Amino acid sequence: MHRISLMLAASASLLVASCGQGDVLHADEAVVNLSPVEGNPSAGYMKLHGGRVDVALVGVTSDDVLRMEMHETTEKDGMASMNMLKDIPVPAGETVTLEPGGKHLMIWGVGAGSKQRGLLKMTLIFSNDDRIEIDAVLKNPGEAAPAKD
Repeated sequence: MHRISLMLAASASLLVASCGQGDVLHADEAVVNLSPVEGNPSAGYMKLHGGRVDVALVGVTSDDVLRMEMHETTEKDGMASMNMLKDIPVPAGETVTLEPGGKHLMIWGVGAGSKQRGLLKMTLIFSNDDRIEIDAVLKNPGEAAPAKD
């Protein structure tokens, strides 16, 4: 009986260890580069980490902005253009990076409260109805990116 209990305890600890952050849909490293020109959109970046199933980011909201859209910068024949996206696929177990020159958020009208706190609370909405709240660090023009821990 003691051996069975020991084996069950060992199996349970292996299961818990295998359910690490890599199996869970999440986002991190969120930063918003505030626009240097009042009225122009700011740009948002982050990393999206896929969980156990393929999903897509289908929307991003915040109570402290006027408007937020998902965009992608593409280049064709040496000309860069920006296109609005309906969704951003996040394959299971993969990391999708929203970054300058690629997929990113365009954000109009970041509120004074968020600017004072230095953080913008956003809700990420996924195709499987998951919603993730994340705080993006606000970066003023000319400021260095926040140090990574």
